[in-house]
Amino acid sequence: MSRNRWFAIAVVLLLSLNVFARDTRQELTVSLKFVPQEGVQSTSPDLLPAMLERSFELRVEDGRTAEAARSIGQGTNDDDKNFPIVAGSDVIAYVKDTLQQVATGWGLKSEPPPQRILTLRVLRFFVDESNKALGSVYAAEVKLTYVLTDGGGKKLAEGASSGSAHRYGRARSAENCSEVLSDALKEAFSDALSNTELQSVWGSGKAGSSGSTTAVAESAEDRLRKLDDLLKKGLITQAEYDKKRAEILKDM
Repeated sequence: MSRNRWFAIAVVLLLSLNVFARDTRQELTVSLKFVPQEGVQSTSPDLLPAMLERSFELRVEDGRTAEAARSIGQGTNDDDKNFPIVAGSDVIAYVKDTLQQVATGWGLKSEPPPQRILTLRVLRFFVDESNKALGSVYAAEVKLTYVLTDGGGKKLAEGASSGSAHRYGRARSAENCSEVLSDALKEAFSDALSNTELQSVWGSGKAGSSGSTTAVAESAEDRLRKLDDLLKKGLITQAEYDKKRAEILKDM
């Protein structure tokens, strides 16, 4: 075989290797699907009967940065180079549809008009793929804040919850990403609905019914002190301060 032919073959092989390396560094797109690993991790809260008697509406907001709206994780290749993991669909729409399905499965009613409105704010929705000698380890984390109000908009409870999950699977697998994110999301939702104060006021409709009046007042006082501090530091305007202060005093 001529020297020129060998040279041409070598060039083709090198270009092929470069294309492959470049492809493995490209983003992994995940078409989010709710596929919890029920056999590995099954999370469901013990809901009070009074909660099942109240109709509710689920609302979901995005608390992540605009830059993270599509980004849902990162992974590593054999050469330890990072690549981004992105959502192939709207994350917030997925979260709402998924948790609505989960809530129905747990016996919560979604009938108009709602007697309770649960607003979830997504702070973190992230999966990390760590490449190993064979396959990869996937770890997901979901963090939420929640606010429960009655049908008229009166705040009854608020708090935060989180969920995590991990599994071993093949490398660069969109399916494995969906699995661990499904488990972490379900766990975070269960963590929120398992909160004793949330459960109590969901049924009674009376804010602070699970604690003493003093505890509620102290909590409001702490919020006012923080608000004063924000104003002194110039982090909020006087108009914002007055509006928020009125809301806190109304809840006392």
